Amino acid sequence: MGGNAFKNISGLYLTRLELRRSHIFNIDRLTFQMLPHLQYLDLSENKALHSKKLHKAFFGLRSGSLREIRLTNMRLNTLFEDFFLYLSNTSLERVYFDDNIIISNIGDVMSPLSSHLREISFKSNQISNVSFNIVMPKMEVFILSKNKLLSIPNFCYFHSSRTMCPNLKVLDLSDNLISVVKGGKFFRKCLPKIQRLFLGYNKIKTLGKNFISLLPYLVYLSIENLDPNVTLHEYSLNSSSLQYLYMGNRFNVLKYYRNLFNNTRNLRVLDMTGVQFILSHNLEEKMFQLFKPLTGLEELTLKKTSLSTFPVSVFQFMPNLTKLSLQDCYFNQSYLRKLSAPASLKVILLDNNLITSINETNIPNNIDQMSLKSNPFLCTCDLVFFRKWIETNSKRLLGWPNDYTCNLPQEWKGKNLADFHLSYLSCHPINPYIIMAISISFAVLAIATVSCIIYKKRWHIKYYLYLLRAKKRGYEVLGGDDFAYDVFVAYNSDDRIWVISEMIPRLENEEHLKLCLHDRDFQVGKLIVDNITDAMHRSRKILIILSNSFAQSHWCRFETMMAQLRSINHGENTVVVVILENILTKNMNNSLHMLLKSTTFIEWTNERAAKEMFWTRLVSSIKT
Repeated sequence: MGGNAFKNISGLYLTRLELRRSHIFNIDRLTFQMLPHLQYLDLSENKALHSKKLHKAFFGLRSGSLREIRLTNMRLNTLFEDFFLYLSNTSLERVYFDDNIIISNIGDVMSPLSSHLREISFKSNQISNVSFNIVMPKMEVFILSKNKLLSIPNFCYFHSSRTMCPNLKVLDLSDNLISVVKGGKFFRKCLPKIQRLFLGYNKIKTLGKNFISLLPYLVYLSIENLDPNVTLHEYSLNSSSLQYLYMGNRFNVLKYYRNLFNNTRNLRVLDMTGVQFILSHNLEEKMFQLFKPLTGLEELTLKKTSLSTFPVSVFQFMPNLTKLSLQDCYFNQSYLRKLSAPASLKVILLDNNLITSINETNIPNNIDQMSLKSNPFLCTCDLVFFRKWIETNSKRLLGWPNDYTCNLPQEWKGKNLADFHLSYLSCHPINPYIIMAISISFAVLAIATVSCIIYKKRWHIKYYLYLLRAKKRGYEVLGGDDFAYDVFVAYNSDDRIWVISEMIPRLENEEHLKLCLHDRDFQVGKLIVDNITDAMHRSRKILIILSNSFAQSHWCRFETMMAQLRSINHGENTVVVVILENILTKNMNNSLHMLLKSTTFIEWTNERAAKEMFWTRLVSSIKT
């Protein structure tokens, strides 16, 4: 990259420049001078840029506004003392050298940046020694994980108790070769403001008494995966400020440390993955003593602890517990309800335990989310309840359905639990008395059904009975022109005024049609059903005057069905419908709906111009 590489964009007020993995081999000393407002620069993964080339390139940034620089994964191995000399007058705050092979002492290299530097990361390098010769007053985050440190760096002046990083808050020394931790006064003097301390994955063999007790701001401590034979003092974890503790190791916590948490009462999150709880007798009692002081605990992780029992009575001292992780242990279904007893508990993780079945007596209904992945489920009748429960609660079951399989019986082994279904009857043989009761119930239901059908079709039945009776008496259905009436008019009494004032004058007086009206022409003393069926059979056409009152009438519905039957039996266009008004949906029954779909209908209107068209159509329909 030449000196004029960014000349064309020098006026853009560029603040961020990412050149990651750009195969850059060289950068001119004046290249970045064209970008005076640059605050963020990423040169990562340009592996041809060694430290001398980078030092030269920094010349163009000497009077700039740089705040952050990333030089990760560049195969850098040696940083000479003047590496950042040209950046000494900048306000550089964050520097990242992750994934290189740096072995040199980085304390001297950082000296030119001491006044403004807030965060340094040398993760995944080969650093074995760190020392400082200048105070870094603003330093807050120092990452040295995955290196080859043999001891905790001295953050104090040599032979002095004055700290070099008075405001350091985060120190990550995880995954090194540290075997000894001084702690105590050393921490108090050299790391007075530390809040987050990472010491996990080291070779530490001993954590002494009160090694963090003099760190008043410490809230987070990671000491997991230390030496296999690590030992703790009973008061190693004394801290009134500690809230997050990750201490997953393989030591037997009950052997020496029953009062381990007595002075760590403000813990909110405790991770004891892999810790062993081995005791020949009174196991639950000793565990109760261990956990009882943790009254503010919100999350407890006991993964891979080989536990098969737990002092559930200790939950009464943990009113804020919301998450319990017990994966890879030996709990069975009998502990499900007990472990989910706390009212505050929202999440419980029991993956890879010994749970074979779940029923209504042990299902933890108060839990928002539950994980039971990789348990040896017994896919028999005992699991039918749980399988049914899942259908309505699958969102509460983490990992469903992919991580749930049957273990037994053999024909279901390895198959997905989502495919397991057994009917209720196959798991619950029916009592003979129940069979008798069901049979009686079915008989009653059948009788009730037949009765309902008879009631619903009563008018059809009455009609056919009428036909049968008429046939026995020697009556015959009139055919051809042997009709007593031209039109049988089916209407509701509420529509009598319209019939008298509008229809009779037009059809009888002007068109000389003979109408059959139930108010005028039905025989007194004769059954209504007989009057209706006789009159319909003695009429050439049937005219239905349809209104909301008609649709609601018991007898009018009968007349409608009789008209439909006549039309079906004789295959003639014998039914005409006049709609007086809009029929409400609630009044539109199936019979009327079918009638309007299969029969010609004419709508009445009060408009003078349309009335004549109405009567013309009606007369034509009746006479044809």
